[in-house]
Amino acid sequence: MLAKKLIKIDFKPLEPSSTVSAGLAKMDAWQTSNIPVLEPATQTIIGHVLFDDLANQPDITAPISDLDIRHPIYVYIDQHVFEVARKMLQHEVRIIPVTDRNGAYLGIIEKRDVLESLSNMLNITTSGSVITVQMLQSDFTLAKLIHLIETEGAKILGLTVEQPSSNDVMVQVSLKLSHEDTSAIVSSLERHGYIAATENRDDILQIDLTARADELMRYLEL
Repeated sequence: MLAKKLIKIDFKPLEPSSTVSAGLAKMDAWQTSNIPVLEPATQTIIGHVLFDDLANQPDITAPISDLDIRHPIYVYIDQHVFEVARKMLQHEVRIIPVTDRNGAYLGIIEKRDVLESLSNMLNITTSGSVITVQMLQSDFTLAKLIHLIETEGAKILGLTVEQPSSNDVMVQVSLKLSHEDTSAIVSSLERHGYIAATENRDDILQIDLTARADELMRYLEL
């Protein structure tokens, strides 16, 4: 999914002439602690301000241009939602402006829409089961793993890969499968040397398939 599928065009960024009070009001209305700043003459994003930047100003009638506007953060309209999520995580923002490749402002993307798109892409709410598979990094190949699972008649609905840390050599793969009974699949994988475990269907939203979305939600009050 690309950024253009998530864009909202009804959001108007702040401008250098906007007042501090206008910025605070917009943050309250959109439930965000960051607001992009737009240069109206060029229609380009020149930076962003945070709640603390505004709240610490004694004069709420002062223009945004009196502040030290922070470096601009944005994504391109043709970038994948994974890149949108990466940038939102990196900068810990709830909204991010979207531009074309020439830098012209087009709209924003909200974090809630990123979370929903990730959930849909991973089929988190679809019926099925989840298995986790561990293997040495040197043995990691998705082709063989997928072949063994599909040989048992199951369809892969979602997949995440957790890379090993510096102190670990094991890769962990979590797979959302169409089958609710995964015993035959787990047995097959173990016969081929994989370390595999199945998850209880009642716990399906707690496993690694949601971990990527949880990273986004760790600073979002829900």
